[in-house]
Amino acid sequence: MTWTIGAPLTDGGKLDDIVMSRRIVVCVGSGGVGKTTTSAVLALHAAMRGRKVLVLTIDPARRLANSLGVAELDNEERQIPIEQFDAVGLEPKGELWAMMLDMKRSFDRLVDRYSPDAETRQKIYDNRFYQYFSTSLAGTQEYSAMERLHELYEEGDYDLIVLDTPPSGHALDFLEAPRRMADAIENSALQWMYRPSLAARKFGAGLFNIGTTYVLKTISRFTGAEMLTELGSFLSNFRHMFEGFRSRARHVREVLSSDVTSFLIVTSPDPITVDEARFMRRRLAEENIPFGGFVVNRVHRPYLPREELETPASEIAEALSSHGVAVDEVLAQKLLDNAGEFQILADLDAFTLEALRERAGSRVAIQAVPYCSRDIHSLEGLEWVRKSLFG
Repeated sequence: MTWTIGAPLTDGGKLDDIVMSRRIVVCVGSGGVGKTTTSAVLALHAAMRGRKVLVLTIDPARRLANSLGVAELDNEERQIPIEQFDAVGLEPKGELWAMMLDMKRSFDRLVDRYSPDAETRQKIYDNRFYQYFSTSLAGTQEYSAMERLHELYEEGDYDLIVLDTPPSGHALDFLEAPRRMADAIENSALQWMYRPSLAARKFGAGLFNIGTTYVLKTISRFTGAEMLTELGSFLSNFRHMFEGFRSRARHVREVLSSDVTSFLIVTSPDPITVDEARFMRRRLAEENIPFGGFVVNRVHRPYLPREELETPASEIAEALSSHGVAVDEVLAQKLLDNAGEFQILADLDAFTLEALRERAGSRVAIQAVPYCSRDIHSLEGLEWVRKSLFG
C-alpha cells in the first residue's frame, strides 16, 4: 500500500482547479485539524496564481494574522503587504486579503444598514438583550459569518473568498444557522411579542388585549417587569432586521449550493476524525452542496525505505562518521528506533487514508499534507504547505 504524499490519492478534481474556478471555497471540519491554516494556504495559492483573494476566518486565536505576518486582523478586510511576500521570496501575481470575523461588529453592520433611523439604531445598541444576542447566543457566530459572506459576495470585490468555518462535527451547522434564526423569528409565539397586531387580527382585539395583559403580568412575576420591557423593546426595534433574515438566508443558501462554490472537508488521519469527515461528506451530499474533496493534514511519512530499517546500528554510525557526523552505535540505534516508530505511524495513516479512499469513491479527490513537527505561523510555513498540496 503506497501513495504519494501531497498528491491526489485518486484521479478526481484537483485543488488547483477549485481555487482557480470558484468564487467561494468553504473549509469545514472538526476542531484542531488545521482548517485555518488550510484556508490561508488555499488563499495564498490563488493569490500566487493571479486572483484577488480574501480569506475570512473566525479563529479567535489570531493564528492567521501571525501566519500572514500582520499585527492583527479585525472585521475589515486588510491586504497583506507585498513586503511580507518579498521577505520570504514570493512574488504573487494577484492580491491576498484577510479578515477575522467579529460577531458584534457584524451585527452592528446589520443594525447600521437596516435601522430606519438613528434613534432606533441607538436603542438597539443600548439594549442588553441585543448585546447578548450579538455576542453570546448559540448560533450567532455561524449566522454572522453567513451575513458577512453574503455582504462580501454581493459587493463582488474579490475573485475568490475562502471561508474558514467554526469547528464542528456537523458540516452544515453554520449553513443551517440562518434558517434556524429565521424559523425562530417567524415562530408564532415570538411574533406575538414583537408584532402584536398580527395576534390582534387573528384573535380579536378585545381578547388579545385581555390575554396579553394576563400573560405579561404572569411572566413578569418570574422575570421582572424591567427585563420583560427590555425584551419587548429589543424585539420591537430589531424587527426591521428580522424581516430580512429569511430572504438573506435563502440567498446565501442558493449561492453556497451553486457551482460558484466548493466545500472542502479538512481532517487529520486519525480514524475518529476521518469518520467525522465521512459523516460531513454524507450530510453535504444529502443537502446537494458542491463538494470538492478532502484535505488530510499532518500525515506521517516514512523517514527511510522499509528495508533500510533493518540496517545494523554500527553501519549507520560508520556511514554518518564518514560524512563528518560523529555518531556512536548507541545514538545510531536511537535514530533507527525513531525511524521505526515513524514507520508504524506512517503505516497507520496510510491504512486510514486507503480506507477513506475506498469508501469515498474514485471520483473524490483526497489531498494529503505531510506531518510537520512545528506549528505553521509564518508565510514561509504556509508556502511549505502550499507546495505540499499543489506541487
